[in-house]
Amino acid sequence: MSISKRVKEKRMELALTQVELAKRVGITQQSLQKIEDGRTQNPRKLLSLAKQLHCDPEWLLSGHVDEIREKQTQYQQTTAQMRPLLNQDTLFGKQDPTTEKTMLEAPSNVSPNAFWFKVTGDSMSSLSGLSIPESYLILVEPETQPTHGDLVLVKLHTSQDITFKQLVMDAGNRYLKPLNASYLPVQLGADMEIIGVATEAKRPLR
Repeated sequence: MSISKRVKEKRMELALTQVELAKRVGITQQSLQKIEDGRTQNPRKLLSLAKQLHCDPEWLLSGHVDEIREKQTQYQQTTAQMRPLLNQDTLFGKQDPTTEKTMLEAPSNVSPNAFWFKVTGDSMSSLSGLSIPESYLILVEPETQPTHGDLVLVKLHTSQDITFKQLVMDAGNRYLKPLNASYLPVQLGADMEIIGVATEAKRPLR
């Protein structure tokens, strides 16, 4: 796979347009188009591009990560922090979060208020592209400002429920879009509150 395909694939996974990604990276849409059609093989702002695509710059450029970087990643994993696995009752204040005993490893750079949450239902399960099936664990960052394309955890105050969807911004409106095509997007209403942005997802082994 070439760098052009890796960039486009990552951009599509994050539901970003060329214009949106180019603006975040600090380049023109035409420059990004040249990268995606293969005319630019060594992007000038590779580090910024990799950061916005949430991937390793070396992988983005060459498709692999060298042995030294792999060892660094292993070291970072050993310095991981522990964050609680919260549930719906805790998030709505029906249960004291200090009584929560389930703690799971998280990256060393997480914020103090980050937490894990177990996905319920199949609305975020997709047959193609990004898919986060039921029972997966998501790491939620309450301190991250949600933007278009982010996966967000949302409180539904009227029904006292929690939902997990993709945030879509269109013409000044905000929508919650399921990854499962069988479900329809809904507009983010006044009774809905974005708790945080999901920055990581993993399948529990037990």
